Amino acid sequence: MLIGRERELAILRVAIAERRSLLICGPAGAGKSTLLRHALSDVDKSVRRRCIVSEAEGAPSVIWQRLVLALAEAGDPEVLTRVENEVGSFQHVESWARAQTSLRLRGILRRAARSREYSIFLNTAAPLADGTYRLLQEWIWSARTPVILLACGSTERELGKAAQLYWHEGLRLHLGALELASAEVLLEHEIERVHLAEFADAEFRNFVLEQSDRLPGKIELLCELASNAEYHYEGHVKLHTLAIDFLLQEQLPAERAVRHA
Repeated sequence: MLIGRERELAILRVAIAERRSLLICGPAGAGKSTLLRHALSDVDKSVRRRCIVSEAEGAPSVIWQRLVLALAEAGDPEVLTRVENEVGSFQHVESWARAQTSLRLRGILRRAARSREYSIFLNTAAPLADGTYRLLQEWIWSARTPVILLACGSTERELGKAAQLYWHEGLRLHLGALELASAEVLLEHEIERVHLAEFADAEFRNFVLEQSDRLPGKIELLCELASNAEYHYEGHVKLHTLAIDFLLQEQLPAERAVRHA
């Protein structure tokens, strides 16, 4: 459910329709992936088939593998022909992709971008590696293959090389805290979704709004955690225990990002 992001959704829809590159940035939990999912759910099927969506974490060679597999899933004729000729069946496409050199994978991606009107959507929690940056730079600067990148952070330091690709504010869509009214609506929706009404008193509601910084992903995570019976005591949520476990949950994506940087 998308609440409080109507303006951002409209901007993203226009960028997709006009085939423009865009950086969607903001802290973890800001709802970048949810925003993209809603935007893509509304596009025409003929356009959606040319939208290549992938994670951009790990070494560049791993990212190339994921993108080529996404091309195969989209029915790219060159990739499908290569797989059929070299391993005989689409069932072996993943092992085929893992067996390719990084150089060959990049060549496949470059040819696919030149020959067809794809749009690339990448989600990353860590700064771009040099090899990834160079290929994205080639696509974006060609003005033929738009790249919509979802990245954690807002400052130049946090964004790393992505800040050089999307160098002015017109190329960036910042997701921050929800307006208070929207955050409250989302909170009530989550309380109902996870069947927490019995324990969600005013203290719990204020706690969630404060701890989450009014970021939608964090509101959802706090409510999901609080729905666990281990946090319940005499009709209330054990907020101190919940706060500690919430902080631990938040640290996991950050640790993964550091390992991939």
